[in-house]
Formats: sequence, structure tokens, C-alpha cells
Amino acid sequence: MKVISINGRAFQLPESWTEVPAERLPELLRLLFVLPESGSTYHELLRVLLGYSPKAWRKLMQRFFSPERSEAQRQASAQALAELLRLVGWMRSDDLTAAPFPHLVVDGTPWLLFEEGFATMTYGELADAYIHAQAFVKQLVEGEERLDRLVATLCRPERAGAYQQDPAWNGDRRQDYNEHQARHRAAQLRGRYVPEKILVLVYFMGSLKDFYAHFDLWDDDESAPPRPEDYPGQNLLKNQHLLAEKQIFGSMPATRQANVHEVFQFLEEHRKDVKEENQRRQAQAQD
Repeated sequence: MKVISINGRAFQLPESWTEVPAERLPELLRLLFVLPESGSTYHELLRVLLGYSPKAWRKLMQRFFSPERSEAQRQASAQALAELLRLVGWMRSDDLTAAPFPHLVVDGTPWLLFEEGFATMTYGELADAYIHAQAFVKQLVEGEERLDRLVATLCRPERAGAYQQDPAWNGDRRQDYNEHQARHRAAQLRGRYVPEKILVLVYFMGSLKDFYAHFDLWDDDESAPPRPEDYPGQNLLKNQHLLAEKQIFGSMPATRQANVHEVFQFLEEHRKDVKEENQRRQAQAQD
């Protein structure tokens, strides 16, 4: 923690994710990974990180940038604010797509993290992890219950035996994902391993944003779904059902077991085909 002074009051400013108070984490992650970048978003980041209420922060900003203050004073306030943003730059500059550690040891058993870039992740695992992450960030279920579910989804014990010699091995060192086992294992995390769970969450959110950016699936070319969802994971679940209905990757269980890269590549190519067909029809209608 770095100690700073604002308006004569001392504050502890986190210098890493593990120093962020757990109760402030959901809102900070929402600002970082859900909302678009803007000046107001940066202000909100500072407000939440420092523990100000919206009313107290607004009052503080009005005081520092009041028209009654001289231009030099307002300029000094702007420079101080810029310095604060620089001090928390690690929130955006840290490599959030690199695994923070190879495994999480839970009651003596190593739980392996997912591979960087979602290399061996299945579509079902991604969909469930996304739902748990959004539910935690938006605090749809108060507390850390959905954070525990997220970590138990993404971190799993290693497969047994000589699995690497199995011709059917999918490249994942972790045991196959099973949502029921994940729910059961989540109980082992309750109230424990808070710093590690935070790092897993940040690693997932950063990796997810980077993953979306590699696919042209959204009309506005952003790295996240543009339309607000009625519930977390709506787009992923809808595609899961449509793919299973059309038997693109097989039944529903087979679709959930499909590699997420293969699924997203199909969705991207399908979107291109649909756009080209729509453009062709529009051109014919104009002739």
C-alpha cells in the first residue's frame, strides 16, 4: 500500500490487485471490464479505490475545481488527479492475460489454472465462468459465493494416470469440467484464499477481454457484446442452444465440450456468411 494525502486526510492506495479490499473489487472490475473507457470511468475508479461515497467525491471535486479557485489552483488540482491516475495505472498496464501462478493449493491438492489464451478451454466452461464472473461483479448474489464458483470452475485438480498418452486427450491437464463437481468444490474455498481468488478473477476477466478482441462477432467491433443482456451469459447460452439444435458440434453435451476457439471461429465465419448473404439480397433488391 502507498500512503497518500488528500485534503489533509491520509489514504492507503493499493499497488496491486491483492491489496484491493474485497468489498471494493466487484465495482472496480465492473468499471474496468464492463463499462467503456472515459473520463468519468477514471474518476469512478479513483473514487471506489479510495473508498469515497459518490456524494463525498462529488463534493471534493467541486471544491478542487470550483470556479472560485484560481486557474493555477485548478491546474494544480488537475495535475494531482493525473498523478493519482498514474499511481493506479497498474490496474490497466499489468499483464492480465498471464497466469498469476501455476496452481492454487486447496487442502493439499493443487488446482491447476486454465491455460493462457483459453487454449484448452471448452465452450461450456467459458459460458459458466462468464456467468459466475458477471454475477459476482454485479453482486447479483451478495458476497463471494459466485467468486468461489468461478474459481472452482476455472481451477481443477490434474488428471490422473498417463493421460498425455491417451489419443483422445484434448490437451487440458486439468480434470474435465463438470459443473456439479465445481459447485461441490466451491465449498472448500468459502472464506479462504481471498488473494488467490482475486488474482484468478482478474486473470479470467483480462483473458476474456483479450479473447473477444480476436473475433469479429459484434457490429460495433468492440471487444464485448454490444447489446445489454437480460441476464449474465444470455448470448453465450443462446448460441449454445442454437449450435446444439443444428448439431454443428453435436448434442448439447458435445457442444459444451467443444473447444471454445473452434466454436468462436465457427460463429465468426457464420456471421460473415450471413452478412454477405444479406448484402447480396439488398443488392438484388436495388436492381
